[in-house]
Amino acid sequence: MSKPDESANRPATIRETLANREYAALFTAQAQSSLGDNVARAAVVALVYRQTNSPILSAAAFAVSYLPWLGFGALLAAWAERHPYRRTMIGCDLLRATIMLVLAAFPGLPTALIILLLFGNALLSPPFDASRSALMPQLLQGEQYVTAITLNRTTGQVSLIAGYALGALLASINGSVALLINGLTFIVSAALIALVIKERQPVLKAEEHTGLLREAADGYRVVFSSPVMRAIALVVFCGVCFGVVPEGLAAAWAAHLAGHSDTFGFGVIITAAAAGFVLGSALVTWLLRPQRRVALIRPMAIVTPLALVPALLDPSLPVIVVMTLLAGASLAITLPAGNGLFVQVLPPAYRARAFGVMQSGVHLLQGGAILFTGWLATYFPLPEVVGYFGIAGLGATVLIIAAWPAKATIADAIAANKVRVAAAQYTADHTGIDDLGEVTIDLARVPVPPRRRRPSPGPSARREPLMPDPAERTVDLTERTAELGGLPPAPPSQPARHS
Repeated sequence: MSKPDESANRPATIRETLANREYAALFTAQAQSSLGDNVARAAVVALVYRQTNSPILSAAAFAVSYLPWLGFGALLAAWAERHPYRRTMIGCDLLRATIMLVLAAFPGLPTALIILLLFGNALLSPPFDASRSALMPQLLQGEQYVTAITLNRTTGQVSLIAGYALGALLASINGSVALLINGLTFIVSAALIALVIKERQPVLKAEEHTGLLREAADGYRVVFSSPVMRAIALVVFCGVCFGVVPEGLAAAWAAHLAGHSDTFGFGVIITAAAAGFVLGSALVTWLLRPQRRVALIRPMAIVTPLALVPALLDPSLPVIVVMTLLAGASLAITLPAGNGLFVQVLPPAYRARAFGVMQSGVHLLQGGAILFTGWLATYFPLPEVVGYFGIAGLGATVLIIAAWPAKATIADAIAANKVRVAAAQYTADHTGIDDLGEVTIDLARVPVPPRRRRPSPGPSARREPLMPDPAERTVDLTERTAELGGLPPAPPSQPARHS
């Protein structure tokens, strides 16, 4: 495992981070399977719409991929905590590959069955994502971990744009090809993980199982009972809730400006959201010192909803693009910095469950914010909906950061977790070894010093022998007694002692 100093005064480079062979394999597996996911998602939506001519069913085919996070995310993440992360990811990849290959081989399946298979595919995302998120702190630490988080998110944004474009193109030619590509990416991901990632024992041992519901609830308890993790979770949840609005309402906003459906305006706004995230990620990871990055969590959290407030003036497309860039960039600065701090105070035994809680909250709030603002925009002018929603977010964010824990509280939480991590690492490295303070001695024999030095006659012969080396757990004196020629002689003034 890479162990850079968490207090390093410079960010880790991409090259340094990818030098970790296991993370490089994990990153490659995620990047190409994420691209395949987005290609398949666009193709499936087009396929369902072509079969049914139903906007509702095509929307359901798209939204079903997020559904498991709303009701099953934390529970499936708790299940993943019980099993080795490597095996969980390989199993999920192989099952998802099978589903995609079935869809590719039988494009004429009934729509209801297609949506059901997509839901089964989506159910495998929470345990895979939770396992990957929990594994990363075992592979990388400190600045390399923060760089890896940024790299993952940036790649995700790029794969989103490229995947949708490629998926739409393939759907117009042959949608089954897109599904076949996605199935192959899952096979490649499983192969990379199987060949490169080392097997590690599950953090939650069998004797510690208390039931999935209770273990899932423990994930929420750990996150929200800690002042530091609770503050980070609320800042992240608030940020994604308001930062996603320009992207979610891009089509409606472009139509509002043009007076009709405007593909160009829609593409510009949604691309600006991704570009803002990429720019913010680059800024926070490679241009800001680590100490400065953490200090920017709170002010950048305020900027995200504040960037929506100018919508009240019903701005033009260039202004909307600037607003969207600013919201995306500020959110990109908040998320990696908050994630890096979050993992420093998160107990190792709860990593998968805690990340499951965070991912469930992010998906729920993103979807809820888009649905809520979209519903409001059917009754009120869209610029007013976005602007007032931004004002509400600004007020909520100010209240959240007002309760931000003090520096001493954060430092104490990090120090306490370092002790937990060290203890867990020691336990893992010394499984099956007795405690260092326990030395078993065969009492049927006479203990001797570890050195082959015959004690001289006199009072010194009655001194207690030195304690054996801690690395020597059991002292077998059979051979040593023969080498020493029996027991040491008794002092001249006393009768000889017999064992």
